[in-house]
Amino acid sequence: MRDRVEIRPAAQGAVATLGCFQLPIELDRVRVFGRDRKRADGLCFRFGFRDIPFQCVAERQGGLPCLTLTGDLGALPYTAENADRRRSVQTILSAAGQRSGLRWTVSPQQQIEVRGALTLDRPLTGPALVTGAVTLLLRARPYLDLLIDTLCQPET
Repeated sequence: MRDRVEIRPAAQGAVATLGCFQLPIELDRVRVFGRDRKRADGLCFRFGFRDIPFQCVAERQGGLPCLTLTGDLGALPYTAENADRRRSVQTILSAAGQRSGLRWTVSPQQQIEVRGALTLDRPLTGPALVTGAVTLLLRARPYLDLLIDTLCQPET
């Protein structure tokens, strides 16, 4: 099987071009007008879950597709604002890091981030990307729910 699909305008019909290849066609193996996609960027998509922005990037590592999910949970509460809330969030982040299989970090700017990666099955298709993202998101969900509940508590 050829590992690249090249789409040429007017040189031959799209059906004839695609008929030469085994389906499904891997998303990162398509050439348009004789040019490769920029490999450094990988395939990216963004989505929101419970008002948290997430980004997914799929890249090849050792020939296999790997998906990385990153979520930005906002700022860690300041101690002066609410010391109990800050401690609660830090406790949840610690437990999440130990039990979810994902990396939960607080940047020097006090921004909370969650990151996870997994190797996807081939072929790299749209459904494979979404399945990978949901798999990682499900690992994070209980901790995301706790964090959102804790961060959104009214001041007492």
